[in-house]
Amino acid sequence: MIRFFAELIKSLGMCQEDCISCGGKISSWQQGFVCENCINSLKPHHPAEYKRLDYVKSYRVFGLYEGTLKDVILSIKFNANIPLAHWLGKVIAPYLWEYIDSTKPDIITTPAINLRRYWSRGFNHAEEILKGAEVPYISVFKRVGFQAPSAGLKKEERLKVVQTHLLKDEAIDLLENKKVLIFDDVLTTGATITRLAELSLMVGALEVHAFFVAKAL
Repeated sequence: MIRFFAELIKSLGMCQEDCISCGGKISSWQQGFVCENCINSLKPHHPAEYKRLDYVKSYRVFGLYEGTLKDVILSIKFNANIPLAHWLGKVIAPYLWEYIDSTKPDIITTPAINLRRYWSRGFNHAEEILKGAEVPYISVFKRVGFQAPSAGLKKEERLKVVQTHLLKDEAIDLLENKKVLIFDDVLTTGATITRLAELSLMVGALEVHAFFVAKAL
């Protein structure tokens, strides 16, 4: 029993003493086990390469999926590091709010996560990041089935998996004549955001915008 709780605490990062990115000393676990230097190194990447995404009127990316930003996102998703999600939200908040002020969405939402991920993780990481940024959001999407998560899949396989993204029944009327902003952590192939944007427009959304924390290389 003691070993079980020890492994549980370790898996949650509660016994982490060093920065998960650089290995330096941390001052408080409440900042998500990332040192001040690494937190301060998280800056927006300019210029970023923007390619057209079908059904998406505009989108923005905070940074590249590498280095500290990649370490932070992975720790949030796979170590259940909610404090770090809130810290990341605070870091990106000025840039996210600037984009919100520019696009003026009526609804801000996130993709629903895979059911297997939700059962193992217990939370939607994108929603926790938004909480840290103090951005209000509502849940309008759902996932069906028990397919494997899309991480690591090839583009053709991702196109099949994204079909499990659907609109919640109660959200169908909600999106009509609304401007929608979809927030997600990583832009990889664009398959997920394309699917969600298409679903939104099909039920009458006026336009769809997106904001990503990072863009895969």
